[in-house]
Order: sequence, then C-alpha cells, then structure tokens
Amino acid sequence: MESDVIADLRCKLKETEEERRKAAQYGLQLVESQNELQNQLDKCRNEMMTLTESYEQEKYTLQREVELKSRMLESLSSECETIKQQQKMHLEQLEETLSRSHGQEVNELKKKLETLKAELDEARLSEKQLKHKVDHQEKLLSSKSKEMQMSERVHESVSSETLTLQIELTEMENVKTTLQEEVNELQYRQEQLELLNANLMRQVDRLKGEKEEREKEAVSYYDALEKARVVNQDLQVQLDQALQQALDPNSKGNSLFAEVEDRRAAMERQLISMKVKYQSLKKQNAFNREQMQRMKVQIATLLQMKGSQAEFEQQERLLAMLEQKNGEIKHLLGEIRNLEKFKSLYESMESKPSANSVALEDDTYYTDLLQIKLDNLNKESESIKGELSIQRMKALLESQRALDIERKLFLNERHLQLSQSENMKLRAKLDELKLKYEPEEKIEVPVLKKRREVLPVDISTPNGVCAPSAVGEEDYRLSPQKEEAQSCSDGSEDNNLQLEKTVSVSTSGVILSPYKSLTLDIQPRKEKKCVKLTGVPADSEALSERSRNTPNSPSC
Repeated sequence: MESDVIADLRCKLKETEEERRKAAQYGLQLVESQNELQNQLDKCRNEMMTLTESYEQEKYTLQREVELKSRMLESLSSECETIKQQQKMHLEQLEETLSRSHGQEVNELKKKLETLKAELDEARLSEKQLKHKVDHQEKLLSSKSKEMQMSERVHESVSSETLTLQIELTEMENVKTTLQEEVNELQYRQEQLELLNANLMRQVDRLKGEKEEREKEAVSYYDALEKARVVNQDLQVQLDQALQQALDPNSKGNSLFAEVEDRRAAMERQLISMKVKYQSLKKQNAFNREQMQRMKVQIATLLQMKGSQAEFEQQERLLAMLEQKNGEIKHLLGEIRNLEKFKSLYESMESKPSANSVALEDDTYYTDLLQIKLDNLNKESESIKGELSIQRMKALLESQRALDIERKLFLNERHLQLSQSENMKLRAKLDELKLKYEPEEKIEVPVLKKRREVLPVDISTPNGVCAPSAVGEEDYRLSPQKEEAQSCSDGSEDNNLQLEKTVSVSTSGVILSPYKSLTLDIQPRKEKKCVKLTGVPADSEALSERSRNTPNSPSC
C-alpha cells in the first residue's frame, strides 16, 4: 500500500513538473512575442512621428502662407469694423438723446397729471363739503320753521314757566347747532389736510424717483467719460508709437530683423517637432496607464478566485475530518458493544459459581489464586480504561481547540483575501476616476508670436545688440521644451520597464508623473534669464553648435 501511494505521488510530482515546464516555456514565448510586438510598436511609432513631423512642417508652411494672405483681409475687416463702430457709436448717441428727451417729456406729463389729480381731489372734496353744509342748513331751516309754528300754537295756551323752559331749550339747541357746525368745519379741515398730505407724499415719491434717475444718468455719464478717457489714452499711445516709428531711421531696410525672422522661423519649426514628439509620448503614457489598469483588474479577479479556491480546499479538509471523526465514533460504539457483551458474560460466569458453591468447596488453592489475579487484572484494566477515557477527552478537547483556532485562522485568511481583492478593485476604480475626473495638468507650450521691435530715437544703440538679445531669448524659450520632450521619453521608458517586470504593483508606483521632472528642469533655467550677449558672431556660433547638439533638430 505504501509503495502504491509513493508511486502515485511520484507520478503526480512528475506531472506537476511537466506542467511547470510547459508554463515556463509558454511564458518565455509570451515574453518574446511581447518584446517583438513592443519593437514593432516602437518602429511604427517612430515612423508615425516622422510622418506627423513632416505633415506638421507642411502645415506650418501653409499656415504661414495663409497668414500672409489673411493680413490683407484683416486690414479690410479692420476698416469695416471701424466704420461699423463709428455707426454704432452714432446710433447709441442718438438713442441716448432720444431716450433722454422722451424721459423728460414723460416726467413733465407725469407732473401735470399729478397736479390735475390733486386739483380734482380738492374740487371733489370741496363739493362734498358744500353739499354737506347745504343739507345741514336745510335741516336746520326745516327744524326752525317747525319750531316757530309750534311756538306760535303753544304760545297762546302755555304758561310763563313753560315759555321760559321752551326758550332755554331753543337756546340750548342753537348752541348745539353752532357746536355741530364747528365740528363739521374741523372735520372738513382735517379732510383737506389729509388730502394735502397725500398729494405731498406723491410729490415726495416722484421726486425720489427723479433723484434715482438723475443718479443713474450721472453714473452713466461718468462711465462714458471714463471709457472716453481710456480710448483717448490708447489712441494717444498708438499715435506716439506711429510717430516714433516714422522718426526712427533704423526701421527702414534693416537686414538684422530679416535674420532674426529667419532664426525665429527655424526655432518655430523645432518647436513644432518637439510638440509632435510630446504628443506621441503622451499617447504612449496613456496607453501604458490603460494596460496597468487592466492588469490591476486581472489581479483583483485572480485574488478573488484564489479566495474561493481556498474555501473549497477548506471544505474538503473539513469533510475529511468529519469522516475521520465518524469512523472513530463507530469504532468506539463497537468497543462499547463488545464491553457490554463481555460484562454480560462475566455476570453470567459469576452467577454460575454462586449456584454451585457447595460443589466447589473442595477446589484447590490454585483456583483461588487465579481468581485473585483475575480480580487484580480487572481492577487494573478498569483504571487503565478510566485513564484512557480521560486522555481521549483531553485529546478531543485539544482537537476541538485546534479546530476552533483553525476555523478562526481560515476566516482571517478569507477576510484578508477578500480585503486584498476589494483593495485592488478600489485602487483600479480610483485610477479610473482619476483618469476620468482629474486629467493631467496641461503644460502650455509658449507659442512664439511675432513682435515688432520698436527702437527709441533718443538712445543710440549699436545695430549688433538687438538681434542677439532677441535670438538669445528665443533659444532660452525653446530649451525648456526640449527638456520636456526628453523627460517625457524617460518617463515612458520607465513605464514600459515596470509593465514588463511586475504585475502586483501598487498605485503609487504605477502612475508616472513626468511633470515633476519638468518643473525641476525648468526652474534652474529661469535663473539664467539675465544674460547679456555683446556680439552677433558669437551668438550665431552658439546657435549653430546648439542645433548640431540637438538630435531631433529638423533640417531647415
């Protein structure tokens, strides 16, 4: 049996070794094919870079031609725009004057309308008061006439005391009527004052609105004045520049400016080539990042598969242990049955000698001795069985503890694998979100625009100083861009090496940032900006040497 097991294990070992050899051969073939594909990709990239560089150069020449042709159109369009602006200004002035006159007329009409409303309200109030007075006087006249008639009738048949009381009553009524008239007059006066107050409040509101409109007009006048001042200053500056250029004797037919323009065009061609290389390296870096992202996702899936495989192995091992324990339980049950049988036989053997005790009184000494030995052996066997049961209980307890510890260890390993897979998935998701919502910071490559060098009239400068300084500045501007292209190429090579070496890499080592090296390379260049060149030949030699040293400089 043991030889068969050893032979099976040896066969399995040979099979696993053969599988490993095959896996190693396949891995080597995959690495070689990947290297070949990488070389082909580099060749295609270089060819594409050369083609794009040539296309960019052609595009630049065509752009120059288009710029030259578009200058005439720009001049014509500028003239049209000036005419349009003049017409627009004229229309705006007319609109402003019309709006002001219209506003003034509207305000005057509003004032007239308010005065007419106030007069109408006063007339209505006075008419109402007069009607009320007339009604009151009519009531008084009617009451007086009735009283006179009653007094004439009663005067004949009434005594002197009643007459006096009646006279007092009439006097009191007269006083009451006078007081009522005074109260009515005061009410009329109050209504008139309220109407006057309302009219005054309307006038106050109208004056406030006029004040706000006047303030707005003042602010608009001030803004227009400031704009006119700014336009006047710009026109004055342009006039001064035009006069200075007209009075400058060196601005007519200077050959140094043509040389500077030629060198500037050459530098712009170099800048275009650097831009093309930078874009290609940027695309390569993005492709490498995508590959790293895919590898991270694959690692996460492999970790998850490994965790599930470990769980299956643990389940199989637990099933094997369960079968082993079931076998032990069956074995113990069989021993218990055997012991019960032996116990029943022993009891039956003890009962037989008790029945035949009279017949066995004449047994010999040896039978008693054997019986004593048998009893001692039974006691020893019982004590050994008790110790064995205690040891078995201890072994069961230890195995239970080992199972608990193993279960905890397995759970911890399972949680660890799950956390590793989740961590890898989260890292991949984080990289995707970074690529989606936090793109790389764009490095604005300074585009050299044409500038017109204006030389002052009063200061007499030599002709050989302006051109070298301008060329030095342009060469300085282009040097950081070359360093950018070199740093980007270094970053892409490092990224390719990382892809070939390892698979289980962290996110801190995956994301390459070539911009740090860019900033480190650009900063010391800014300190060397204040360099004065004092000769044209030396500058031209330096430029020619620098163009020879640059490997990617295009042929002009």
